[in-house]
Amino acid sequence: MEPNQCTKLLEGGIYTTLNVVKTGDFLYDLKKYYESEKFKDDFKTQKFSFGFEAIDPTSLVKNVLNLGASDDEIHNFQEKIKSLDTIMVSQSFFDSFSLHTPNKDIIEGYVKCLEVQNNKKGLSTVVQEGDEGITIYIFYNKISSTDPSPIVEDYKITNGIEISKSFNKGGILDDDNSITFKRNDPSKDIFFFLDTDKGPVNCLLNGLPSGFNKDFPVGTILCSYLSWEEFQEVTKNNLANPDKNWNSKYSKWAPCDGRKVDTTCGLARATQNLTNVPDLRGIFLRGNNAFDSNELGYGIPTVSENQKDPEGNRLRGSIQGDEIKEHDHQIVQQSFGGVTSTPRAVSANTSGADGDLDGSQVVSGYDKSTVPLVIAAAGGKETRPKNMAVNYYIRIN
Repeated sequence: MEPNQCTKLLEGGIYTTLNVVKTGDFLYDLKKYYESEKFKDDFKTQKFSFGFEAIDPTSLVKNVLNLGASDDEIHNFQEKIKSLDTIMVSQSFFDSFSLHTPNKDIIEGYVKCLEVQNNKKGLSTVVQEGDEGITIYIFYNKISSTDPSPIVEDYKITNGIEISKSFNKGGILDDDNSITFKRNDPSKDIFFFLDTDKGPVNCLLNGLPSGFNKDFPVGTILCSYLSWEEFQEVTKNNLANPDKNWNSKYSKWAPCDGRKVDTTCGLARATQNLTNVPDLRGIFLRGNNAFDSNELGYGIPTVSENQKDPEGNRLRGSIQGDEIKEHDHQIVQQSFGGVTSTPRAVSANTSGADGDLDGSQVVSGYDKSTVPLVIAAAGGKETRPKNMAVNYYIRIN
């Protein structure tokens, strides 16, 4: 399979965001955009929240332009791109880049296509879903140059209406083919099955979320009065999983208990391969000092001193331990045997003007005895506000 067969999936994939001149060759268009003054202006005005890369296909040297790069660094990056005949980009770039474009499914399809091209032999598929319908690209990587193309014996689509296809029963399946169809019922799963003399290939496409689940993006954390079992029931959480049990590959929600998730789930991809959901058992949630790194650019004032976190803007998911704010304790006068003691030191100061406080106070006129001065212990096992126990759940797909 030639590289341009994967590139075809990307035609139009980034144009809305980058405003490049579209010729139909994605990598050529990206190269020209890198070289342009438009790219330089876009980068300097912080239009992007990610860096860029370009790989020299001949040497596989990666050229990177990081966020906050200087004018000289931008110029050197552009000059290097101009010196190359063609460029490539890595899978990791697309994994990150797909989060910032409106055509995420197309980008992911390209990444999967590269995986097929580089690692797998035999039949494989890449799925692209858009406004015009669902297209399944079917690839056949030959085991050897003499390996004959497979012959289509049968194919089926459940809950889908066929629009077009490039193969027929009894016909030869070329190196790459496709079939396009629309959903019968958006809420139902679609199953595509293709049988050939070289073996079968199939795809399961989950039904689209509706009702309660429709408007919550991955990473959303909900506070719920429901138990995990009750929450899974009302959200139909495991509907897409064939065995109907919780699985991070298929389920929509997970409890925030630190459990491991598969790298293919939506939350892991969105956070660049997060391996565990946050563990919120027994703790409160606290907003960071800044949510948008460009808040000043939008005229948003910084958080006020009376509510800001004194430890600064913390790393997402970091835990703050128990702590009591620094304060003083006043030692008051006490009566003992009819005599009133006057502490020589008060508050947190153990070296007052009248002398040192050694844990007891000599009382004049009272048989040379001592009157103990003690700050009594008070409180429970932790510092906390009034609260109620609830459960936290996070959207993972």
